[in-house]
Amino acid sequence: MAESRGGAFVASALVLVVAAGFALYAEAQRHGPVNETQRMSARFVSANGLNPGAEVVLAGVRVGTVKSIALNEKTQMADVNFMLNRDIHLPSDSVVGIGSPTMTADNALQITPGHAAHLLASGETISNTRDQMSLEQQVSNYIFGGSLAGE
Repeated sequence: MAESRGGAFVASALVLVVAAGFALYAEAQRHGPVNETQRMSARFVSANGLNPGAEVVLAGVRVGTVKSIALNEKTQMADVNFMLNRDIHLPSDSVVGIGSPTMTADNALQITPGHAAHLLASGETISNTRDQMSLEQQVSNYIFGGSLAGE
């Protein structure tokens, strides 16, 4: 009887260790490696519809996560802080907008890279932003093939 308890104890301990390892791995994947990201921010007239945890998307690929959204009391604008993969280097004339990649998806922070020679450094604020398009404008763009910028 003592031998079966010892085996059950070892098996139970092994299951707990594997579960704890999986939980740590899942948490690391959710937040991403700290050393492989850079903090950036963008300033919007309105960040309506964007939430912390939203994706940051470049060319349809997730490259970061929105960390926080706060009202800047001096400028009366929304400051959006986000983490961006460290290997992404954005030209200084890049544009950031809030939008949904599809009609049914959650809003994301969408980056359109610019063409300037000067690159943004980690921690810089992007002030070249686009407000979210209205649903009517999105439907019109979808039907008539307009640009995502609403131009």
